[in-house]
Amino acid sequence: MAGTFVVLEGGAGTGKSALLDALSGEFTRRGISIETVPEFAEASVGEFVADELDRGDGQQFQERACSLSAGMLANCCYQAETVINDALETNEIVLTERYLDSVAVYNLPLVEQRSGSTFPPIIDATDRALPVSPDLTVLLTMNDQTRRERFRNDRPELLEQGSVPDRFSQRQARFRERLAGRDDVLIFENDDSLETAAATLAEEINRER
Repeated sequence: MAGTFVVLEGGAGTGKSALLDALSGEFTRRGISIETVPEFAEASVGEFVADELDRGDGQQFQERACSLSAGMLANCCYQAETVINDALETNEIVLTERYLDSVAVYNLPLVEQRSGSTFPPIIDATDRALPVSPDLTVLLTMNDQTRRERFRNDRPELLEQGSVPDRFSQRQARFRERLAGRDDVLIFENDDSLETAAATLAEEINRER
């Protein structure tokens, strides 16, 4: 069996983790075999990245831009080579959140700001070197009203405060720019209830398989 590899992308607060779990249940109810792969590898490389993100702050992320970017890339490579590749042999769908496009959107800009160097080719080179590539990348978006309501309830730290730049909009714009023109991309507005969104997106994914 050669399954379909699907990645959920989008800025913080777009509902990737919740939708990942809901899609797993939705596809299972439909009799479609699915495996969800966590963002961080259950190995030392995943633990390093998760710990850096959990304990760090903006200044630390800037100071460790190269090591964090390399760690994120290594995490994606580990998942692809040791988990995703095998899962695609035994499941119709393999689903994860945040993959190489997230490294390009979140991490490489920090390297560029600090050093003045640009590194986009490293993402595409890594993708070509791996044994698997996403068959479908789903960029989650939501309208401004939904975003503010969800952030207020679930992620208040992500709301703009005073002159702090709207990093959410900036990152969503980077995602759109990076994904523009690709035929393996689906833009999905995640504004409905979780149950409705999962059912709708499951239909969209089935059509793209």
